[in-house]
Amino acid sequence: MKTMKKKAKKPIAIRRMNLLFFLVFLFFAGIIFRLSFVQLVEGKNYKTLANTYREKSIPITAPRGLIKDANHQVLVNNKTIWTVTFQINEQQKQDYDQIAETLANLVVKPGEKKEEVKKTILENMDIGPFYKDSKYIPRTILEDVDEKTRAYIEEHKEELPGVEVIPDQMRNYLYKDFMAQTIGYTRKIPAGELEYYQALGYKSSDRIGKQGLEKQYESVLHGKDGYSLVEVNSSYEAIRQKDYVAPVPGNNLILTINKNFQDAVEKALADQVNALRPKYKDVKVGMAVVMNPKTGAVLALANYPRYDLNIWNGLVSQQLYEQIRDYEPNHAIQSGHPVGSTYKPLTILTGLQEKVITTGTIIQDTGRLQYDRRADGSAIVMKNFDGHVYGSLNIQKALQKSSNIFMAEIALRMKQKYGIEKTLERQRYYDHMFGLGVKTGIDLPEETTGITSSAPNYVQHSIGQHDTFTVMQLAQYVSTIANNGYRMKPYLVQAIEEGTQSGTGGRIIYHHEPEVLNKIPMSDQYIQAVKQGMYLVTQPGGTAYSALKGIPIKVGAKTGTAQAANRNKDDNAVFIGFAPYDDPEIAFAILIPYGGTGGSSAGPVARAIVQAYIQQEQIDVTEASVNQQTPTSTP
Repeated sequence: MKTMKKKAKKPIAIRRMNLLFFLVFLFFAGIIFRLSFVQLVEGKNYKTLANTYREKSIPITAPRGLIKDANHQVLVNNKTIWTVTFQINEQQKQDYDQIAETLANLVVKPGEKKEEVKKTILENMDIGPFYKDSKYIPRTILEDVDEKTRAYIEEHKEELPGVEVIPDQMRNYLYKDFMAQTIGYTRKIPAGELEYYQALGYKSSDRIGKQGLEKQYESVLHGKDGYSLVEVNSSYEAIRQKDYVAPVPGNNLILTINKNFQDAVEKALADQVNALRPKYKDVKVGMAVVMNPKTGAVLALANYPRYDLNIWNGLVSQQLYEQIRDYEPNHAIQSGHPVGSTYKPLTILTGLQEKVITTGTIIQDTGRLQYDRRADGSAIVMKNFDGHVYGSLNIQKALQKSSNIFMAEIALRMKQKYGIEKTLERQRYYDHMFGLGVKTGIDLPEETTGITSSAPNYVQHSIGQHDTFTVMQLAQYVSTIANNGYRMKPYLVQAIEEGTQSGTGGRIIYHHEPEVLNKIPMSDQYIQAVKQGMYLVTQPGGTAYSALKGIPIKVGAKTGTAQAANRNKDDNAVFIGFAPYDDPEIAFAILIPYGGTGGSSAGPVARAIVQAYIQQEQIDVTEASVNQQTPTSTP
């Protein structure tokens, strides 16, 4: 009986399975029929439709943020230009070589090689096989073409498939060479950095900051691109716009620099360098930095010579680059030099703090001091500049006269206390405390620390003829003295302003607060004693008297005539100072390599800086004799 029931169930299961297979067959047969119908009957229509209507996303480059001076005067903005783009289209016949040839003939300039221009265009077309960007994104192949070129391309589109001319943005340095090395410039993303920037959302055709503030604040200045989504035909010609996302402009930088004051410093530096060149054959450059010692705000940062930053918007030939190569670096923060007697205030402060002298110490300057012997037994002697003998000197007079003997005596006393190695260690400890031999922290890229000498010459170190320092370091050092031992971090950007579509200023989204890097661990009495000596430097008998004679406010200063590392060249002219003496608002440093003596060669720039400050601040200068009043000094 059970066997009979099992036999009855089997045919029912088989029927159900057959039904399931039949239904599956019908389902797939329907799909195949539909696909065949679409392919064979309607395929031609769909192909025509696909070739007729496509979508293309056209990137819209965001305007880069503006750079403004302290009074919101625009220094750098953007200009609208015509940019030539190229779109790879596999549905069209595109002769890449012929397209590049035609465009090269259009844009090649006198003195340029057409083949080099063509090669650059082909590289920018990014035709593969290994694409920098998706092949569906238009490539920028030429920038800032003239109206004649634009008109030709528009009239010959059939001969240039995939080529379009669109409006775009380019950096515009309004005052050309103004603050050139500090503002910096933009360039196309180098191949070695492309992957990094693409990960951040950049296009291969984008520009990035390559020097100065443009580089330091790239993430602030760079905006967010928008796009226009358009429907195009088979020739990639736009039919209608389907979507539009506006670009977000980059944010604006507001600097600590007042353009008029910077102009005055740049002019004074340029005039003096050019005046020195007939007498000093090796003079090529000059640097000057002015700071607010209380806040660290950089009020002027000048290099000379300068050059027009707008040259970087186009192709820079090797010949053109050779002309500017020596002046492209920001020497004020990158080039170290011996600083000579401008180092002497720190030697005295070191001697006071290390208890080898006191504020009442008197040293006899006989014009000659033996401090070592050579291997052959001959004496190594320190002498004063031009063989001067100054007699009895206290701290203030030693600075006023710039006595090498006084400084060498301090170094010898430290050697007796510590030995040579630790003496140099202590000297450099105080160097770093005042900002010498270390990065100052300024908001610029590629700052250097100068060169630390390997020679154990602690005596030469005491007169600024050992390690090398930058002008930026000198400015921070004298600012620290002027600010009674507080070393402030220098800065160029005081605020960041939100960028707007209209190009006008938006709300302030960041404001810099002054930052104390360190407080010098020494008695205020010591610093005041040195400041008094620096005041005497500007008075009759002082090395800066001629340079600053008649200036109607009190100034503290120190000159330096530093022997160049290359003994076949003239001395470096160096000058540091601060004003007004009683309540300093500016501190400055000037260095003209191979320019001669500090007082006569760098002094005129110092004078111009103080005069520009007086004019800017509209200081009451009716009491013209104020700079002749000597403050009470410690004996």
